[in-house]
Amino acid sequence: MLGMDLTTKEAYEKMLEHVFSRIQRGRQDRGERVIAVTPEVLHERRQTIILNFRSMAQSLEREPEHLARFIFKESGKPGVMEDERLVISGVIGEEELARLLQLYYKEFVKCPVCGGIDTKLVAEKKFRFLLCEICGAKSPVRKI
Repeated sequence: MLGMDLTTKEAYEKMLEHVFSRIQRGRQDRGERVIAVTPEVLHERRQTIILNFRSMAQSLEREPEHLARFIFKESGKPGVMEDERLVISGVIGEEELARLLQLYYKEFVKCPVCGGIDTKLVAEKKFRFLLCEICGAKSPVRKI
């Protein structure tokens, strides 16, 4: 910092302090927040019904239709969304459903760079990306 006058040096140091405080805050926030998603499952006549499906999608901050398409595709079973619930043709065990939700969370919610959960799905032309609001990473995701 040789050759800088006092005001430039002070401004530079204030800018550095601001940047470092944001980095520290981001690190602290990253590991503390967790999304708890507990499906209320009902098995009825060869159907699996998730009663709180829409609220689960809202807690993940994703469109219910996107989560439903993922479950249908990954489980290989068809189904429909009815108001607050998801009706899947066929029986899906609670362990299998938990595995599907963890896979969805890992692929479409959690940032692969910083591990943050403040993300959103964005579409650009024919591609889909997971955009992290914490670190700014833009990671490609598959289309469902």
